[in-house]
Amino acid sequence: MKSYLKFLSRNKLYTAIEAVGLAVSLSFVILIGSYVWQQWTVTRENPDRERIYLPGLPGYPGLTYGFPDVITEIPEIETVSRMCSVAPTYGDNEVLWGTAVDRAFFDLVPCYHFLEGSADAISSNTNIIISESFARKKDLSLGDILTLGEGGRPGEGTDYTVSAIFEDPRGTVMKDCEAFLPAGNFRGHWEDFDNYGSTVCFIKVRPGTDRQVLYDKLEAVCKKVYPGIYGRSFFDHLELTRYDELFFKDTGNAFRHGDLKTLKVLLLVGLLLLLSSIFNYINLSLALTGKRAKEMAVRQLNGASKSSIVGKYIGESILFTALCFGAGLLLAEAFCPMMNRLLNNPDVPIRVAWSPGYIIAYVGIVVAVGVICGIIPALMAGRYKALEVMKGSYRRKTKMVLSKVFIVLQNTLAVFLIALAITMEAQMRKTQNRPMHFDYSDKFSLSFITAEDSTPLKDALEALPCVKRIGKCSGVPGVGTGGQYSTTREGQDIMYRLYRMDSTAFRMFGFEILEDYNAPVFNSVWFSDESAAATGFDDDYHDISVLSQRTGCNDQLAGIIKAFPSNNANIGEEEHVVIYVMRPEDIWVGSYVIETTGDRKEAYSRIMEAYEAFAKERDVYLNYPSWIDETIAETWKPARNNMRLVEIFMLLSIIISLLGLVAMSTYYADEKSRDIAVRKVFGGTVNTEAWDTVRDYMALVVIACVIGIPIAVLAAQEYLKDFIYRLEGYWWIFVVAVALALTMSLLSVLWQTLKAARTNPAEELKKE
Repeated sequence: MKSYLKFLSRNKLYTAIEAVGLAVSLSFVILIGSYVWQQWTVTRENPDRERIYLPGLPGYPGLTYGFPDVITEIPEIETVSRMCSVAPTYGDNEVLWGTAVDRAFFDLVPCYHFLEGSADAISSNTNIIISESFARKKDLSLGDILTLGEGGRPGEGTDYTVSAIFEDPRGTVMKDCEAFLPAGNFRGHWEDFDNYGSTVCFIKVRPGTDRQVLYDKLEAVCKKVYPGIYGRSFFDHLELTRYDELFFKDTGNAFRHGDLKTLKVLLLVGLLLLLSSIFNYINLSLALTGKRAKEMAVRQLNGASKSSIVGKYIGESILFTALCFGAGLLLAEAFCPMMNRLLNNPDVPIRVAWSPGYIIAYVGIVVAVGVICGIIPALMAGRYKALEVMKGSYRRKTKMVLSKVFIVLQNTLAVFLIALAITMEAQMRKTQNRPMHFDYSDKFSLSFITAEDSTPLKDALEALPCVKRIGKCSGVPGVGTGGQYSTTREGQDIMYRLYRMDSTAFRMFGFEILEDYNAPVFNSVWFSDESAAATGFDDDYHDISVLSQRTGCNDQLAGIIKAFPSNNANIGEEEHVVIYVMRPEDIWVGSYVIETTGDRKEAYSRIMEAYEAFAKERDVYLNYPSWIDETIAETWKPARNNMRLVEIFMLLSIIISLLGLVAMSTYYADEKSRDIAVRKVFGGTVNTEAWDTVRDYMALVVIACVIGIPIAVLAAQEYLKDFIYRLEGYWWIFVVAVALALTMSLLSVLWQTLKAARTNPAEELKKE
């Protein structure tokens, strides 16, 4: 071991590149591995996970309040419970974020642990179960009375007794809530077979139940209790989700959510990063085997067997990996906050754990990576013949075949990652520069809910010098809105994104009008060109009666506008936009859209002062007030963060590859130095010798580009396919990737080759 440490100290460049590459890559392997394991663990939190199902609408595991009552006779079902989100008020109009459940809920979802009391408390209609954090915040204990106002059922001013306190769960699929209330108190609050999505139904089936049999029986119930709706529009089929499938399924705000796509991408890129550092280690170790040839020869002459030399190499590799892993753990702790931030603060954040299970996994990683890194150099070292080494013929027989293979692999990985990183960056810029087709500059959205007359607020806002005009709308373009299904000309169901606004807001947004049918200003509907085409409208036919289900009093087609994005994430499918122009008094819930002038910071301050003066003596609930352009930019943030994280991994992998290429070019030039010296004796020049060596090396890089570019093209196509407004004509990316790969490789080898070519031949030949 002393000889190994001495050897490392004599080859500082190689050692530093191996250590930095391995430590950095292992730090991210630790983070990504922890992320994968911690997310996967959530799917296995419930011991009965394979027997618990949640029937629901397509894309959302919720139905109606009465559904759990009509499925209890299905023989395969053992237990049923409902879960409903409620938000009653208490105290000084504060909102309690609560969940209404049946008693069986706590048997089906065992992640809640009680500090005081028990789940049986929910059996009484006058009891409430609160979280530890809520109890602390409001200084509540068992036996205290909490009076719930609106939304607390069965009536305003209902008193509930705190009868149990549960520990706030962590690392679970269940969302945070402040309290549990008896679900029975909310019967009648929602229609039994309407208000779709209001109730999540948990079903525990008997052991051995076939999933398809259960589905068929639940579907038969749906057809019976939801006639005319089931099989159409938003409820075209029943979706049955098993408990362990919940976490990696997009369920809106019903449950915590893990991003399986991001998880897979990170896992892939993390493995590529590790692969890059392993290539470095193997390649450099192979290059250095010749430098230790005499040491191994002496060991053989002293009786060491080939197997012991192989074991020594592998043991040294494991030791080196262990030291790098220790540094990687420290780096992982430091990088953890950054990772969580770039992962958009996931519901189950990454943490570097030190439990026995994790420690065993860490040891396993060290051994596995150490063996993988050391096995090929070890086998090469085992092929030494002591006599050849001592005679000096070993070096002349070295052909660098394996090293050339790894140079090609490393360059292939580099060109692939460069191309993919440029593709991702170009697509993000394409998304951010996507044409919006409406004017959202200097527009402020002030959204609030109140049953009181808001005219005084509008008058106060209009009096501000920073306010140009005020409109009202329900659903802000570019920010999002609700949707409704209705029928097309052909009788097909289609989802429309509905924006309701008064004429002031419509003019304020400056939509691009393609067709104007001169309909009255109010009670008319504007279609985007895409939604008009999907509906079946043309120049001769635009009968709005096809939308009679949802238009209400809006019975005339005003015209066609250029489609604007309703899906700013730019992934999936664009939705069809419809705008209703209405009288402001008919828009009973929505936002004031305020067009401002002058300094935005000052405008924001004055607008909020006016709002606070209005809300001071009134019952008002304020939603998130914001500038529309800032909100639009915020919608891009999750995708941008994830892309930045992947790009960081790619950049690190490219840097590690580049460092390895620099080290290998040093070795490559060193191996060629004797041949260069001999040719210079027979008339070779610095330029010709440098060019010959560089040409041989660059030939390997060209081979890598030929292999890497087709793979990069396929990866880019796969990445881009889900974008609505996607990059086109991106062939230039691969040209740039090849140019960068060739330039990096050329620069890395050129300076070392020139150094070797300029060396005095006599000095080089003396070494032989």
